[in-house]
Amino acid sequence: MRVLTLAARDWRNFEELRLDCDGDFVVIHGDNGQGKTNLIEAVWVSATLRSFREHSPARMVRHGAKDAHLMLEISGQTGRRKLHWSRTKGQRKLQVDGKSPSSLIDWFRLLRAVLFCPGDGSMIRGEPAGRRRVMDRAAFTANPVHLNLIRDYQRVIKQKSMLLRSDILDPHLLDSWDEQIVDLGTQIVLKRQEILDELYPPFVEMHQRIAGTDSVRYRVSGVGKEPSDRESIERTLRERLIEIRREEVRRGMVLVGPHRDDLVIELNGKSARNFASQGQVRSLVLAFKLAELRAAQDRGEQPLFLLDDLTSELDSARMHRLIEILGELDGQVWMSTTDPKWLGPLPGSRTVYLEVCEGMVNPP
Repeated sequence: MRVLTLAARDWRNFEELRLDCDGDFVVIHGDNGQGKTNLIEAVWVSATLRSFREHSPARMVRHGAKDAHLMLEISGQTGRRKLHWSRTKGQRKLQVDGKSPSSLIDWFRLLRAVLFCPGDGSMIRGEPAGRRRVMDRAAFTANPVHLNLIRDYQRVIKQKSMLLRSDILDPHLLDSWDEQIVDLGTQIVLKRQEILDELYPPFVEMHQRIAGTDSVRYRVSGVGKEPSDRESIERTLRERLIEIRREEVRRGMVLVGPHRDDLVIELNGKSARNFASQGQVRSLVLAFKLAELRAAQDRGEQPLFLLDDLTSELDSARMHRLIEILGELDGQVWMSTTDPKWLGPLPGSRTVYLEVCEGMVNPP
């Protein structure tokens, strides 16, 4: 899977551009504040339909313009395809080869990506909600259908929460919502267990190669803490929902389910959230992202790997070890940096260098 060309109009600080991106490595370089991250973001938005920087799609439109457009020609398992993302009159519009996709899942199956960016340290040091998103993002990359499962579960949690805060409580209606929590929650726990089991061996391997001798492991706390079968998870969820109903009613919130789970990452037997240094945090996050890539490769897939602002995120030793690993993985890599020389020699048959200056991309 790779991006062959990227075209944009009125995207962020770019008025119009068309780029040849058909390389193993696409290196976007230039001074800070010129628009390097905007190009990384363009590919990420095309793959996931969400920004990693903010929640307001309106800000993706260039200042003074009405609409924004992204056009990608990609090559993957389904051959060469043309993707068109646009924000027109405040609404998102998608086209595949000139036609609207039948569903978002069909879109997501065409282009997948794994991202490493400066904000990813929150995966280790942030709140549990961020680590739940990491688990679900990994499951989504493996199978986009997981997105529908998460959305259905969030809808049920929202509806039950509204009922718990209402003046009139209907026990039978609470029972109905609880059964849906048991059903959907069990599916989520199983999917998370499946993807975490798949990622664990490459995670340990990648961390060893990047960081050296530190030992690392992860586990889930909450409902999904014990790997189990469907029947056992259903029974546990149902029993805990019954036990805690009075407390849920008192507090007006849903207190049991995979939306309360956490991914606990340990470094040398201690909580990485509490004890890891900044360099160790970066190594842990990078190892997890690389594990996603390795697992995808083992499944016969090749997501894009997007790395933003490497100059600030990795020291030279980790950078060199990362480049060595990336040379072994089949897939296109996009990187942004202030100085491409800092990356050292890049493996692969072809590297595309794109210099960004004041919203313009200079030819190599």
